[in-house]
Amino acid sequence: MASYGSTPFDSQSPTAWNTPRSSSPPRPLPYDDIELEIGVARTHDRPRTASTMEGDEKSDEHKEAEIAEAGFGGAHTRQTSSTTYGGGYKDSVLEGSRSPFADSSSTKAGGVLDDGLDDDSRKFNAFLNRIALRRPRLGRVLLWIRGPSPPVNEKSIKPFLPKIEGFFANLLHPITSRRRIITPLFLLAWLLAFAFFVRASFFTSSTNVGTPTFIVGDTSYWYTNDQCGLNGTSCEPFSNYSFVFRCPSQTLSVELLNNRAVGSEELIFTQLVVGGMDELSTYRSDSWICAAAIHHGLFGDKRGGCGQLELVGEFTNYVGGTKNGVKSISFDSTFVSSYRFVDTVDQGGCQDLRDDILGFNVGMATIFSFFIRPAPQAFFWSIFCLGFWHVVLCSDPTAMPPDVSTGFKYFLPALFAAKAFWRHSFRWVLPAFEGAILERTVWYLGGFWVGALINVSLSWIPIDRLTASDIDKQPGGLVAVIVLVIFVFLCVVNQLRVIRRTGWFFFYLKWYVIGGAIIGVLSALPGLEFRLHHYLAAILLLPGCAFVTRPSALFQGFLLGMFLDGIGRWGFDSILETAATLVGDGSLGSARPTWLTNSTTFEAGQSNIFWGDIPESLVGQWDGFALIVDDVLRYTGAATNWSILALDDSIPHYFRLAYQLDGTSGDFSRAAKAFISNGTWIDPAAGAS
Repeated sequence: MASYGSTPFDSQSPTAWNTPRSSSPPRPLPYDDIELEIGVARTHDRPRTASTMEGDEKSDEHKEAEIAEAGFGGAHTRQTSSTTYGGGYKDSVLEGSRSPFADSSSTKAGGVLDDGLDDDSRKFNAFLNRIALRRPRLGRVLLWIRGPSPPVNEKSIKPFLPKIEGFFANLLHPITSRRRIITPLFLLAWLLAFAFFVRASFFTSSTNVGTPTFIVGDTSYWYTNDQCGLNGTSCEPFSNYSFVFRCPSQTLSVELLNNRAVGSEELIFTQLVVGGMDELSTYRSDSWICAAAIHHGLFGDKRGGCGQLELVGEFTNYVGGTKNGVKSISFDSTFVSSYRFVDTVDQGGCQDLRDDILGFNVGMATIFSFFIRPAPQAFFWSIFCLGFWHVVLCSDPTAMPPDVSTGFKYFLPALFAAKAFWRHSFRWVLPAFEGAILERTVWYLGGFWVGALINVSLSWIPIDRLTASDIDKQPGGLVAVIVLVIFVFLCVVNQLRVIRRTGWFFFYLKWYVIGGAIIGVLSALPGLEFRLHHYLAAILLLPGCAFVTRPSALFQGFLLGMFLDGIGRWGFDSILETAATLVGDGSLGSARPTWLTNSTTFEAGQSNIFWGDIPESLVGQWDGFALIVDDVLRYTGAATNWSILALDDSIPHYFRLAYQLDGTSGDFSRAAKAFISNGTWIDPAAGAS
């Protein structure tokens, strides 16, 4: 595999020359010499004969040799050094050789000559030199992008606070000198304490009314649109039933990502709570139980808690309002199922301790990094494993209680990814902080916890799914995307600056162009959409952080945490998904029936409502209709009218209509509102519900 110095997958490379910054000034770039020689050649034009052509060829060879000697193609040597900071504590250089010219042996695949360059590097240097000779301006640009000669490559970090680093290095020397023994003992104690906290938080619930059942933020007794079946029979019972439940913390972070109809209102990017403000605190059964319980005041969102509800059947005129930080909406018609909360449930043993677990793990990770001072590999693997299980068992679990079996399902593949991360990114940067442990703790752990808790740390950004529809619908979404893109762009520019300085720009350019082309081809596949998941973004960006700088350390920590949050919560989801998968329970964009009953034709005392037949162009796609009345499916079939005589004419009613094929409904229309007693019909708004 051709490369500009080495290959990306061998043990001797991944990203930059291992030549240290020299105290002497770098060798000058030969731009002026090139211009001078070209200028001389142009001012001494002469007839081209066989002898002069032969002389010109020799002259060109001589020019290329001079350019190579001036620094474009000369040998780069690897130097190792260590720096002693206050207190006699020494930093360590990077393990292995990072130089593309590290091996001076010869092989059949491509020998390395005495000047230290392998065949691929010599060819690429010669290519740049020829361009510089023939196209001076383009040559200047390419040679500038290539970077300085010799390349600037830092192998260690000079601490911001060398005296403090040295003081703690001496103070903690008895521990660091025995870290091979102390590290496994500390990790074992950490693991046992972590397991104890998780068990106490999620696996030992009890109340005075029985053992509660764990539910999640969007659990309810009713499903959207027609999913409860005709007359709601799939969601029975409607009354005379009680349920003891437990809600986790942070349930108010769960919001509707697609429009949900409640009468003629469309809710999105909020919790679904209907009612609760009447004298008996009655909630419609499609209200999310945890959000409704917080609205009622059973417990708070920070710790979660337990409760008991009782189904009370049909209710009319649900009263909404904001209470305890939760907004509920009103519904002025009737619904077949409702519930109320029992206020005498003991909350002991129902507290969600994830905040306490987070504080414990952050503290232990800090102690581990700064006081135990493990070797770079031990630090990396310990933090990786800790972060994965913290996400799976605590900060962003896939289910409640946390599903340990699902965690192990993703853990082994994640370890293979971690091996690649270490080999091609972390091992070139993390060892450079051996002389600056305080900074390692700040940069790596600071970025790591922000990334691992991305579901909380970046929840203030109004973007839940990076899709065009969400960005357009969510307030502040476009501004957030613009700010995010600018920030990422500045970070990328900084890394490109570092990559150029170390001489690896063209190497990275080649592989990222190849990767971008592959993504472009995948994105163009019909019927599929490309999804940039958490884990994929981390995989793509981590190789660009394999350089010894403080921003690289911060980025590495953040990207590693983001990778773990994505894998621990969602697994290795496909990077190509169908549009239906992305839509979920949202509208599909299908055709909708046309109402014949409208504001001009509806009259008081009218017995039926009417809609149009299936158009001939849609006969093969649909074979019937589905009618939702007051958010409950009341009719399915091929008829184009429905009797309203059985409805209570003292309250308003809501009607939504959809096509059906073999019992499966398409998009429902927005709700039309009818006041039967006075013959008022309010036409539905445009769009699907």
